[in-house]
Amino acid sequence: MHPVERRVLLNPGPATTTQSVKDALVIPDVCPREKSFCDLYADVRRRLALLAGDLEEVLAIPIVGSGTTALEAMLVSFVPPDGLVVIVDNGDYGTRLANMAAGLDIPHRVVEMGWGRKVDWQAVEAVLEETEGRATHLCVVHHETSSGMLNSLDDALAVSERAGVRVLLDAMSSFGGMPIHVGRGGVDALVSSSNKCVQGMPGLGIVIATRELIDDARSRARRCFTLDLVAESDHLEKTGQSRFTLPPQVVSALHRALCELESEGLEGRQRRYAASMAALTHGLDDLGFERLLEDEQQSGILVAIREPQEPWYDFEALHDAMDVEGFTIYPGKPGAVPTFRLAVLGAIDESDIRAFLTALRRYLERVRG
Repeated sequence: MHPVERRVLLNPGPATTTQSVKDALVIPDVCPREKSFCDLYADVRRRLALLAGDLEEVLAIPIVGSGTTALEAMLVSFVPPDGLVVIVDNGDYGTRLANMAAGLDIPHRVVEMGWGRKVDWQAVEAVLEETEGRATHLCVVHHETSSGMLNSLDDALAVSERAGVRVLLDAMSSFGGMPIHVGRGGVDALVSSSNKCVQGMPGLGIVIATRELIDDARSRARRCFTLDLVAESDHLEKTGQSRFTLPPQVVSALHRALCELESEGLEGRQRRYAASMAALTHGLDDLGFERLLEDEQQSGILVAIREPQEPWYDFEALHDAMDVEGFTIYPGKPGAVPTFRLAVLGAIDESDIRAFLTALRRYLERVRG
């Protein structure tokens, strides 16, 4: 297949993909009820589950939609009407989880840390103690991409174990880029998507949950239809088919992306991301930019840069100049500390980052005078 133009996306997903993942989109037309496709989909689910845990313990339940769709499905499927989910909010995506819970009328309590602030796990534990007997779940954003903050999974697991609650993890931009265990000693469910660190194409939300969590939810009355993960999982296990129409091209690309992830290895992908981030942060420091967070708080996947308070700075002009050079950069979230953001996830490497820094340096020399 003729290669398409390659662009380096420095936004936190959808990510730059390999040519082979792009090629995997072009497949013969196929009905997603055919056995050949169902076999492919079963292999995708198996590979996803193996990335997170033991096949005896966990199941992967992809659903059509964005990662946010899958987050909503996780909350409405697994938090019981007589339960309570404690949501940790230290950024835009923690706030989004709270808004989902409110919109779905799911009993919840929000522990607000403040945008871009490190989680105070003693405060989280205090809320879990206050709600003892009512709290059933703790919901945490692993990598808060609005700021680049990596929230401690070890601390989340420790406080949840002491409180006797299950952990639901928003692993949207960390799954496939760092190890996360679902099952005994780990989280009870995580949500991600078919792009970002998995490096497939957008279009599928991914839920990986323990069989025990799914079994517990099965005995309760359903509160939704399309987003019912228990019904979807049961249908998949029984028939090999999704209840609803899947996008075969996206599934094909995801299968290819998972094969490439297995070939590179999770540790190899981590090393590649780490080398790219080291080159990026050192280069930004050399160019005089100020990072939002301290090194120990950074995810290693995304860095938020404080907007320069200088006459030459205009994000749109900077974005457009980088776009001409083949690089996509990302604005900060409105209403928070003014930043722009750069991510290293996707099929890019240190050489791409150095090329970006060269282009950025040329632009700065031109506008700074």
